[in-house]
Amino acid sequence: MPQTLSTPIDRRALLANGGTLLAAWLGCNSILAPSCARAADDLAPVSMSALRGHAPTPLPAIDFTDEGGAVRHLADWHGRIVILNLWATWCQPCVAEMPALSRLAAQLPAQGDIAVLPVSVDRGGAAAVRRFYKARAIVGLPVLNDPQMQIPTALREEGVPLSLLIDRQGREVLRIVGPVRWDEGGAVDLIRRLGGA
Repeated sequence: MPQTLSTPIDRRALLANGGTLLAAWLGCNSILAPSCARAADDLAPVSMSALRGHAPTPLPAIDFTDEGGAVRHLADWHGRIVILNLWATWCQPCVAEMPALSRLAAQLPAQGDIAVLPVSVDRGGAAAVRRFYKARAIVGLPVLNDPQMQIPTALREEGVPLSLLIDRQGREVLRIVGPVRWDEGGAVDLIRRLGGA
């Protein structure tokens, strides 16, 4: 049975909340409080050739769930270069980026030296990701989730898409806020070079 509000509705609060929802729908990328301060061209995918790494930085413990609901740890991929991509089905730049991430994953052997880990922050969990993958013909990417948004909190980031390139020792060597052209020519070689291969 639907629940009704037992207190009067403040029209200003209702309008403010409606504006927040509208901003999120239009593709603003903040997880907690969407902001449209960024220009539209800031959401254009970044070229792989423009990326420069930084000194290796230790990461906090990062956990998420797989398609079956089992807890996975970033440390499970120790010894491999990892692309950790935080995204959401409601984030328009994320939606635009996912086919390129899928094409990158298709170039890599399943148990090779590079792992692509797209972790969704959708509250709908694995079911929402499976529906999204099916509707957009996304293949070759695992269904991974962080519906409580623990990873963005641990990384002190608010927006998606967010990608980290993590070296074989489990350290961050590159952080990208915004979409990336993952399927550009030479992308795999660049990822290996930045990841210390």
